[in-house]
Amino acid sequence: MEKLIIPSLLSVSDGVLMAERFEKTIQPLTEIDPKIKNLYSGLSSVYKRLVKNQKNATKNPLTGELLQLGKRRNRARIALRDILHGISVSLIEVPSAKALKLYAIFEKHGATTHKPGYKNETAILILLTAEFDLPANQILLNELNLSPYYESLKTAQTIFDSTSKQKSDEKTNLAADSEPTAAILEELITAMTDLLAMIQLNNQLDKATYGEIYNQLVTYVNEINTSARARKTRKQNSNDQEQKSDPVQE
Repeated sequence: MEKLIIPSLLSVSDGVLMAERFEKTIQPLTEIDPKIKNLYSGLSSVYKRLVKNQKNATKNPLTGELLQLGKRRNRARIALRDILHGISVSLIEVPSAKALKLYAIFEKHGATTHKPGYKNETAILILLTAEFDLPANQILLNELNLSPYYESLKTAQTIFDSTSKQKSDEKTNLAADSEPTAAILEELITAMTDLLAMIQLNNQLDKATYGEIYNQLVTYVNEINTSARARKTRKQNSNDQEQKSDPVQE
């Protein structure tokens, strides 16, 4: 029999798409053919496992919220930084000198940048709060009436850390409840291959019953194979181009 499904070409997404089409196309045969029904049940079970684990692999339920909280704490840091900078360059000597001492802490830890990134922002804020919490600096903040701005920054950081930990915990739980998608894909390909082989054999014996469905499956498989092969070729060409544009240094 002709080998139609080529495992080396198929990504997880290809496998999911192919299995979805197999399910819809083959379903009518399960009502008249017990052997097909048995193989179909096995395919459906593996297909559902793959879809579940594919979703788990890409699921980050708190990503959007964390992004907004990151922007929020960044705003709080910039607000305090800019107010301190404004006072430090003012012509009123006493508050200017006090603000300059506090603004120097921002400069010391590289906290004058606008968007340092999640990890850098967290590291910077840990260093900042360690110094701003010192009694001498707390006195300066109070004297400049900037304590509310500093507390808003600490609160924003606390909320961000709490949500970040929650996201990390959920990611760990999802990983514990997941299987490697590549391994499930192998099972799925085997299930589809067995089903297709059975229908191909039955088609040779009874074209009236199996012919149309078999031809639909062949069309689907060829379409997905063609798309996967083209993707693989594009990737290979891209890699070759990168190697040509990056000559080996002697």
